Amino acid sequence: MESRTIRDLGVLLPGDESDDLDPVERLPRAGAAISERTVSGDVWTRAELDGVTVGRTWFVDADLGRSHFDTVTLDRCAFRGCSVMGVHWENLALRNVIFENCRLDYATFTKIKTSGPVAFLGCSLTETTFAGGKLAPSVFDNCRMAGTTFDGCDLRGADLRGNDISGLDVVTDLRGVRLSAAQLPALTELIVRTLAIRIDDESP
Repeated sequence: MESRTIRDLGVLLPGDESDDLDPVERLPRAGAAISERTVSGDVWTRAELDGVTVGRTWFVDADLGRSHFDTVTLDRCAFRGCSVMGVHWENLALRNVIFENCRLDYATFTKIKTSGPVAFLGCSLTETTFAGGKLAPSVFDNCRMAGTTFDGCDLRGADLRGNDISGLDVVTDLRGVRLSAAQLPALTELIVRTLAIRIDDESP
């Protein structure tokens, strides 16, 4: 069983990335289940998926921009070099999912629930919103987090080491996350900005 270890997190991969896997050439119908497939190109651009289960599937250079997923399960899925910009995904169930070198800018993820590890590696999360739900166990590594918002999202146990967190939009939902000592100055800057604290150089 193939897996990948990212820091302390082990993520199961879909399996062999092989040309023998059948490509997805059309959108699955509501309530459908697909497994051991590949998704690429613009087949899922602006897709509307409802109640679909996707397992052991590779998404490679796929454009899922402006898609809307509702109550979709992703189990052992890997996204590589994909565009996930401007999507609205809600009520997702994630287990063993990797987003690597993907653009998730301006995306909204509402009420995501993770029952297994999730990793974001080298991704752009500019003005991306995670609202509600649970996003741990998870790891973010070398991601761009300019204006990223975690709003009411349970991040306890999430690993945010290796990212510039100074650009996060809020600080109140970082309870229980894992950071490195090198990130303390950025955390301080974030707290000062979030709480509108005034820092004077001179003593009274």
